[in-house]
Amino acid sequence: MQDFFNKLGKTAVDVANKAGNKAEELVEVGKLKSKVSSLKSDLSGTKKELGERCYDLFRDDENADGTVKSLCEKIDSLKDEIASLEEEISNVRSEYKEKRESEYDGDTL
Repeated sequence: MQDFFNKLGKTAVDVANKAGNKAEELVEVGKLKSKVSSLKSDLSGTKKELGERCYDLFRDDENADGTVKSLCEKIDSLKDEIASLEEEISNVRSEYKEKRESEYDGDTL
């Protein structure tokens, strides 16, 4: 019977060691993945900065490469469209706010 308990104890220790090792592995992998994610974010931000700088340099350059000039014009067009839609959103919000305020008769709930 004592042999059974010794084997059971050894098995429990082995399982605990394996679980501990797996937990350590997961922690280390998690740390590395976090670093990779951070570096990818930095890379993306740097690419964005580069693109913005190129855009600024080529936007008004009459001698710019045709493709670059075309992309700059597309960016300008998209910015204009975004600004127009944002203004429309603001107008819609204002209209609905005025409508709500005019429908409110002052009674408390």
